[in-house]
Amino acid sequence: MFGRVEGLVDHMTAVDWQLRKTTSSSRKPSFIAAVCLFLASCIGPNLEDWPDSIPQTQVFIVAYDADEENQGRQSETEYLEWVLSFYQGNLAYQSGWQDIQGYVYEAPAPEAEQALLEQLSLLGIAIGSEWSKHNDVRQIDTRMLSLWGSTIQLAPDFDTQKQTVAVIATDIDLLLSGSLRKQDILEERYADILGLELFGDF
Repeated sequence: MFGRVEGLVDHMTAVDWQLRKTTSSSRKPSFIAAVCLFLASCIGPNLEDWPDSIPQTQVFIVAYDADEENQGRQSETEYLEWVLSFYQGNLAYQSGWQDIQGYVYEAPAPEAEQALLEQLSLLGIAIGSEWSKHNDVRQIDTRMLSLWGSTIQLAPDFDTQKQTVAVIATDIDLLLSGSLRKQDILEERYADILGLELFGDF
């Protein structure tokens, strides 16, 4: 990956040199800023430094191997890079699933809190393994991910948060089985089921 980025740097340097000859100085800063943003977007997470705080790669490799259609559009490395972005966030979406898991309310008993954390971990695997696939294949997109994350965070107490996780898990099962349409996963759905106020445009 870094070899590819170095090649892009060389290419952009050559383009910049040509632009310096043909454009006014007032346009140079915007071009340089665009180059920086472009190069930053090309640098993905480091798979060799996979953190112990998230499920290990084999969990997601099983999901990758099970989807032949996605394999035709995305390499295993690209898939795992998106899995890491799902958990850790990236330049475009700085809050990852690890941040969502940090919003658990204090439970009446430690056992209840641990049970919810385990449910959130399983929910993260279910969402992340599907969201990380190629856009043309995946059933879970970023809009839905943002909606679910916001719903979990906006739950006013532990019991509602626990119910929220259960409702989302059920919806994921329905979605992946074809019993629930993507366009039906809207904020109004969770406002009605969970009694939450509407909280944004998803």
